[in-house]
Parts: sequence; C-alpha cells; structure tokens
Amino acid sequence: MSFFESLRQKATFIDKIAESFGTTLTRDERFKLEYKLPADENIMLDINADISFKCIHARDQTFKVSTNDKNSHAANIDGPPSVHYVFSGKLYLTSHFLVFRDSFDQKSCILVLNISTIKKVERTPSSLYAFSLTIHLYSNTQILIQFIGLKYKSEQFCEQLKRNLKENIPNVKRLSYFLSTCYSEFLINKNVLRQKDIRAPPAGLGQTYRYPGSPDIAKEKAKLRLWFDYFKENGQNISMVRTLYFQKLVRIGIPNRLRGEIWDVCSGSMFLREANEDLYERLLSSNKNKSSQATEEIEKDLKRSLPEYSAYQTEEGIQRLRNVLTAYSWKNPDVGYCQAMNIVCAALLIYMTEEQAFWCLCNLCDIYVPGYYSKTMYGTLLDQRVFESFVEEKLPVIWNHLEKHDIQLSIISLPWFLSLFYTSMPLEYAVRIMDIFFMNGAKSLFQVALAVLKVNADDILSSEDDGMFIAVIKTNFHSLHESAHPDSRDIKYRQITHFQTLLVTAFKEFSVIDDELIGQERNKYKKAIFQDIETFVKKTQLRHLPKVFHLTDDNLSNIYDMFYQSIETHKISMGTGSSNMQFDVFVQFMTRLCQWCTTTTKSDDDKFVPQRNAFLTKLFVKWDRSELNELTLTDTILGFDKLVTPDLLESINNFFSLYDSDDDGELQRDEVLQMAEGLLFLTEPWKSGKIIDKLTQRSIENDIAEKIIHDTGNELQDKNNIELPTDVSIDEDKYKSEQTERYLQANSNFLQRSFEYAKSLELADDFNLIDLSDDDNDMNGSIPFEIKENRKKKKFESLMANAALDPIHPKVLDLATFRMIVLADETYELFFAETFRLSINLDINFGSNNDRGKALRGMFDGIIADGRRVAEHVRRRVDSVATKNSAVSIEGSIPATITSTMTNGSRFEDLDDFTSEPQDEQEELLKNSWLDEDDADEGQGARKEQTVELLNPESEPDLIEFET
Repeated sequence: MSFFESLRQKATFIDKIAESFGTTLTRDERFKLEYKLPADENIMLDINADISFKCIHARDQTFKVSTNDKNSHAANIDGPPSVHYVFSGKLYLTSHFLVFRDSFDQKSCILVLNISTIKKVERTPSSLYAFSLTIHLYSNTQILIQFIGLKYKSEQFCEQLKRNLKENIPNVKRLSYFLSTCYSEFLINKNVLRQKDIRAPPAGLGQTYRYPGSPDIAKEKAKLRLWFDYFKENGQNISMVRTLYFQKLVRIGIPNRLRGEIWDVCSGSMFLREANEDLYERLLSSNKNKSSQATEEIEKDLKRSLPEYSAYQTEEGIQRLRNVLTAYSWKNPDVGYCQAMNIVCAALLIYMTEEQAFWCLCNLCDIYVPGYYSKTMYGTLLDQRVFESFVEEKLPVIWNHLEKHDIQLSIISLPWFLSLFYTSMPLEYAVRIMDIFFMNGAKSLFQVALAVLKVNADDILSSEDDGMFIAVIKTNFHSLHESAHPDSRDIKYRQITHFQTLLVTAFKEFSVIDDELIGQERNKYKKAIFQDIETFVKKTQLRHLPKVFHLTDDNLSNIYDMFYQSIETHKISMGTGSSNMQFDVFVQFMTRLCQWCTTTTKSDDDKFVPQRNAFLTKLFVKWDRSELNELTLTDTILGFDKLVTPDLLESINNFFSLYDSDDDGELQRDEVLQMAEGLLFLTEPWKSGKIIDKLTQRSIENDIAEKIIHDTGNELQDKNNIELPTDVSIDEDKYKSEQTERYLQANSNFLQRSFEYAKSLELADDFNLIDLSDDDNDMNGSIPFEIKENRKKKKFESLMANAALDPIHPKVLDLATFRMIVLADETYELFFAETFRLSINLDINFGSNNDRGKALRGMFDGIIADGRRVAEHVRRRVDSVATKNSAVSIEGSIPATITSTMTNGSRFEDLDDFTSEPQDEQEELLKNSWLDEDDADEGQGARKEQTVELLNPESEPDLIEFET
C-alpha cells in the first residue's frame, strides 16, 4: 500500500505543478499582448539589428553609443554625425508595424512604428559593406537601421517591408487628419514649426469643467515642458520612441492636458483608432434609437457615475458618457454593459475625447483586465483570489490577523480592482495610479493594493471587525495629500506626502510582483474559480425556472448540463457567446437524449435524416415561445416537461398539437399523413428490434416460465426456490419479427381508422368535382368526348371509394377521434402511456455510459444474472402456466362447448394479468350461467389456493430494460 500511496502523492504534486503553469500563449499572442497591437497583426519576419534615431528638432546633436549596451555596433555605422544613441536589439515586421526592442533590458528602447508614418526608405552606404537602411518619417525624424546577420535574410526583410509599404498606401491618406487629433502634434507645430492659426485638438471634459484636484499652474507647465522636450528628441504619438526617460516622466506625473494622449499611446488604443477611422461614429449612427438590455442598464447608472465631478451633473457630460457606453455595448454584445464600467469610462472622459475613451475602454477590457467587466465578472473574482494569496505570502502577519478576526479582505479590496481605485481614492490620486497602470499593466493594481495594506499595517492590526478595517483604509485615502512625516525637521522630508510613500512602497518593495508571477497564480486558481461561477450560475438559473410538473431536480440539472455543453460557443464561467440554441444544435442535442433520434444502420441515413429533421422541426417550432428561431433554456425545460408527461391523455394531446399548425383542433388529410409518418419515425427503434417494449418483454418472460415448467415436469417442489435455467436459447429473430409486425400493423390500423372515423366536410352543391380531374393524357384531342367523360367518372368513383381521397367528403380528424383511435390499439396506447416517455434519457448524468436499453441477447443475460429480482416475476409466470396446464388436464371432463369457449381466440395469457384481456371475451364468459352452477365450488377452491401478489410499478424495476 505504501507504493500506491507514494504514487498518489506524486500525482497530486504533478497536478499542482500543471495548474500553476496552465495553457501557454503562442508567440504571436504574447507579442501582440506585450506591445498592445491590434488583433490582426502577426509577426511576419524578425531580424537582429542596430538602430539609432535622429530628430530634426533635437537640441543635442552629438553622436553617442548607448550607455546601456557596451557591445553596440556604433563604430560600424557611417551615418550622419547628428545621431544620438545606437541600440542593439531585435526588429520585428508585421503587416502595419515595425517594432524594435533593445536586447539589454527590453525597456531601454522600445519603438512601435506605424508604417503609415514612413515617408521614404533608402539604402545607406556603409564602409564595411554592412546592410543598412535609412527610414524618413513624416515628422522629419530619421531612423538608421543596420542589419546584423546573413545578407539574404536582410534582403528578405527589406523586400517584405517594401511590399507592406505598397499595400499600406491607402491608409496614408488619412494620416493627416489623425495627427490633427493629437495634442503632441499641436505642441510641435506651434512651438517648433511656428505654424499660425492652428487650433488645439478636442480634449476631454476636464478642459471645460476643470481637472480634478487643484493643479498648480506652474507645475503643470513645467511638466508639459519636460514632455515637449521629450517629443522633440524622440518623436511623438504613433512614431514615438519609448525610453527609460519616458517611464520616468510618467512616474513624475503626466500633465492633465496631455494625459489622454499618453494613455492612448500606452494602451495601444491609438493604433486601433488610426486603423478604424469613423467606426465609433458609425456604431452610434447605425444603432441610433435602438434599445437593448445593456442600454436600459446604462440609463440607470448614468447619474451614478462620479457624481462628485461637476461635468456629470450636466447634460453634456451625461451625453458623452451615454455615447461611449452605448457604442461599446453594440460593438461587444457579449459584454454589453457591466457594473463599474460607467465609473471607469467617466474617468477616461475627463481626459479624453469620446472616440479616444471608446477605444481605450476596448483595450482596457480586452487586454489590461480581461474578465473584469463581463457578465460573471470572472476576472475580478480570479484576481481577488490571487491578491489574497499574495497577502498571505508577502504580508503573513496581516493575513493571520484578518483570518483570526474573520475580516473579509474582499469587502474592501474588490472595489479597488473593479473600479481601478476611482471610487476609493480622490480622483487626482487615482489618475496618477492609472498613469502607471497604462504603462506597466495590471501588476500595478496588485502592487498598489499590497502597499495600501503595508503602510496601514499598524492600524489594521488594531482592527477587530470589518467596520474598523474599512474605516482605517478610508481614513488613509482621505489623507493622501498630507505629509507622511509632519514632525520632521527636514523640510524636504516633511514635503513627502502619504501618496508618495504609497507609490514608493508599491513599486520598490513589491516590484517582485510581475506579470509572470501573476499569470502563474491565475492559472493555479482559475479552474476552481470557474467551477464556483458555473455552480452559482446553475443554481441561480434553476431556481428561477418556471414551475414544472413531470421533471425531477436531477432531470433539470442534467438538461441544464446538456443544454450548455451542446452550445459550444457559450462559456458559462466567462459569460460570453449566445446562450440560445439554434436548430442545428437542437438536432445534436436531441440525438444525445432520445433513442429515436439515432438511426439503427448507416445505410438508412438518407431516409432517416429527413424524417428526423421534419419531426424535430415541428418540436422546435412548438417549443419556441418567442418565435425567434432559437430556444432558451426555459423553452427547452418546458418542452421536455410536456414531452415526458406520464398522463396518457396529456401525451396524446401534446402529440396532436404538434401537427395542428393552425390550432383549430382539426387535422386535414395532409396533416394526418404527416402524423402517420411521424409515428413511423418515432417507432423506428422498436420496429427494427433495437429496443423492446413491454408487450415483447411479457412474451419473453412467459416463454422462460414455460421452459421452467417443462424442465420440472409441471411440478415444482419449492416455488420459493426457483432455479433459473442456464441453457435457454432466445430466438431473437422471432421476437423482432413479431414486434416489427405489431408496430407496422398499428400504423396501418391508425391510417385506416383515421379516415374511417374522421369527420366529413360537406362541399357546396354547385362545386363541380369532375372538372377537377384533368389528367386524361389527351394532348392532341383525338379521344372522343364520351370516352373522356367515362374515364373521368371512373376516376372519380375510384377516389370516392378511398376514404382518404374522397373529394365529395374530405375528412378532418379532431382530437377526440384521435384519442379513440390511439386507445383502440394496444401498441400505440402503450407507446403514448410509457414507451415513448422511457425512450428519453433525462435521468442520466451527461457523458456517462448508461445502457438503459438492451438487445434481446443482453436482456436474457440480465435475467440470468439478477436471479433474486427475476425470481418473483418468473414465479408468477410459473403459477400462470401451472394453472393453464391444470385446465388442460381436465379438458376431457368438460363439455366441448366449454372447451371451445375457453380456448377460442385465447393465446393462454396469464390469469392474473388483465391488461390485455379483451372486454368482449369477458362478457361472453359471464353469459354462460350454467358454467357458474357446475363449477362454482371448484372455482372458489382455485381462488383460495392461488396467491396473487401486486407489484408496485414505482418501486419494482422492469424485468426487461431498454437499449441505448
């Protein structure tokens, strides 16, 4: 046992390791995620290269080697003498972008260049015959590239770049308008190029309604000057080079007027905005005056979006917020609108235009915090679990204190992540965190959240309940502008605020929290979180279902599982994809549930599939209450509740309603024929012998009982200890042929009786039916008139002889007649009462192998194997056969008239089974009064000796089970 225990422990350990890593992204996916590129961009080629930049507006025109890369190849470049730095790294080419990343620390020099900004490309001569290019941009910036490696790869890269530039020419035409929307372009045009009569591009609400806080004008201008100098030396907007100095400027603080554009660049939404010109306006115009569930929810939350900001107390601010949220709901209907999205969007609109905020919101939801703003908010719940694991690991003292006093950390931390600190901190400090968030990604949220707990550790450890914990955090957030060291003698030290302390703690002490670590923790808890969400959603939906009468809780659970697993596009845990079922999915769904939806042989597919689709179409239309050509879970549940009703008359009524398309309670001739075809289709498994019904089951049991009587010489020593035979041979072909003949005869009788007992409709007296028969095959008019008239009369008489085709008295079948016809046939009565209902497998777990039906050979093997259960059934059959044999033994002493009365039309059915005994035979027996006088005493004795045991059909399982 120790060996197997060791294996079990190792398997558990390996599973934990696998959960930590989870699925890995492809190279292209990681590349697009890292540089925030549009989804259709993929790496076409990549090559090692040295790269340098020359900006015509730069102040310093000295030639320098990158201090971060001592192995730079600057000495091999014969470029212009005004180049700044040379960086070594890797250059990537996609269909619309050139991307460069340095090889030193992957952040000293990052260039994401849209090739629409390229004005000219020329080959640069080199003293050492190195392959070099000079790229001229519309902003008058020059980029010098020297390729490192095999020459043919360099030529291949240049050839592909040339093809991309040609294909991108149409996109260059809209570059001028796009640049006019960028504030950095306005700064260069006004202060460097000295252009006159130019206007600043549109801005966010803050330009009109003031920005949050009380910004110092002098500090704002100083920050703006730093960024202006950076643009002159490193380019701007979609052609800007991001260096370590760029990251430093972000940490210092972005000027309010420029914040929207920097968020636009860092988030990658600027690339989407440039590639999808006018898409935002088209979304608004094409969906104008339309409403949806998302738009209704948006209207409810508009007035609750940052109400403390003055712009959202005006119609202008509310309308901008409404436009952006509505456009996003139409662009991404899977998400539509989610809680807290209005808060984030309202904050973006303070610094960005509507179009900028729209595209920034798209990338925020898809790249930065996926799953935060979804129907199930799975991303937020997952990151809450990851954050708790970080607190437990990095701040164990605080974690133990929270556990000891049962303080729920998620109560206070959930709004931090969901609203990105906008509802927790004052806006002027929340946007500073967003500056770093858009630059570094989601890890900034974890770092700041951990820092909040760390700087308030002493006060948190003194709190003993949730209320005190929340009060501590709120007090800290409202004092972020205060000095962290008010009693210090050092003036500079006293100027350090609580907010600055928070940032230093977050990005210094918790710098170990990186994207890779967060990804591992997410993979570790992802499965459990998704299971919890799916369980919660399932319980919620099942609890809100309408009342059902014939389905158990297990049935509802199984239908729910099968329904959503059949809809592959719908992800319950993520809340994405349509949750409604189309007809093609419905066919597959029913095939997995119903035994009559699967063909018995592949050769029957050509005939079977049209029949199946015809019947399922009627079922689909009947269940589709909203008439949208799709089924909801509620539609399916209510449909199955009617389909599996144990009430015979209700089952008959439901089947009749499928073919009564106009709901007038009557079926025309074509509808009756369709119903007959439907019955043939539904009974196919029984006609083919794939499944047996109760009548065949009873016949087999009788044969087994007779075999036991025969083997024991008609005498049983102990009826309580019956030994089942082991050598009984089952004639499968016999039972199959009998069952097939019975079902075919039932369908034939149904058609015959339907038109025999159907109600006739009288036509008008002046309606000439003979003239309707025009099929006389007389194309040339050579047949005499009398002969043609005789032919018409004969054809008319033949039509009248057929009840189904009688033109004078067309037939309609009403519900009452249909019930009578079904109840008159033992096979169809049993079919609607039990057989059809039991062929629908709702009591099994989805995916499990359940052999509900059995073929004849497997059925007999089950009889032999389950002796205790079968013995009682066989004992009853033995008593019946013994009674019949006893009657046969005294046949000679009974007058011939009695013998004929007892045996006429009888097939030796069980004396204690009255389900199949005809009523007329019973009445005929009762008419013979002299039989009662002669055999009165004998009949009473027989009733005393025979014991009849009643079986509970609910507690006693069927002897013969069904085949799947």
